[in-house]
Amino acid sequence: MRLAVSDDQLREVVTVMGYEAVEFAVYSPLRAFEIALDLGTMGVMYHPRRLDWPSLRDPKDGWIFDLAYHSGADYIVSYDGAVRDAADELGFVVLPPEELLGVLRRQYEP
Repeated sequence: MRLAVSDDQLREVVTVMGYEAVEFAVYSPLRAFEIALDLGTMGVMYHPRRLDWPSLRDPKDGWIFDLAYHSGADYIVSYDGAVRDAADELGFVVLPPEELLGVLRRQYEP
């Protein structure tokens, strides 16, 4: 498994990490650093060009599909309903994290 990372995705992570509910879950600068290290060591950096996704309800989600397309992603991992709806129309598969873990467990069980 490889994690596709882009500049836009990293900006999104920084934004989301600043949400009060997420800040509470992170607990400390040490945990934030650990998350950053995980992204850095598991991730493969892409610099996708911007594509036109006319069926997106939220054009700000375009970076997600740019990254998925250019990286050849098998899955987009998201809880966002608008991303799931757009993905169906655009031919991408979106899973929430717990479903992806289930898929991976089934693939790698002895």
